[in-house]
Amino acid sequence: MAARTGGATWTGDLRDGSGQLVVGPQRWEAAYSFRSRFSDDTAGSTNPEELLAAAHAGCFSLSLTHLLTQAGGVPRSVATSARVRLRPVDGVPTIDLVELDTTVDVEGIDADALQKHVEAAEAGCGVSRALAGVAEIRVTARRRA
Repeated sequence: MAARTGGATWTGDLRDGSGQLVVGPQRWEAAYSFRSRFSDDTAGSTNPEELLAAAHAGCFSLSLTHLLTQAGGVPRSVATSARVRLRPVDGVPTIDLVELDTTVDVEGIDADALQKHVEAAEAGCGVSRALAGVAEIRVTARRRA
């Protein structure tokens, strides 16, 4: 498998400086700042935790789709959102919680089997595995009505 790239540039001091995040070879760019990372004011900017949430949601959705397909229940859709919590732990900003919330539209898979596949997808997702140091990763799943 190919290695993937991303980068960041920061200019200025921590509180008043600014940065630019780049995903892939110039595929997507966004501004980030101290304010966008450590406050609720993210207007016009993103932060590493939002990028991590998007990466985790995407990875988990692919992992779950793969497992459901292998089980014979090709999903019409898997929609996942992720919430990444950053808080001080021993005075250091730490990601201590990731919550994945997924809605699955699939036939041929009952609720118990879906839950089994959800747990396996979370355990097998490459981003979940990379986040092994996170104190808690929670997954909530439901079938689309």
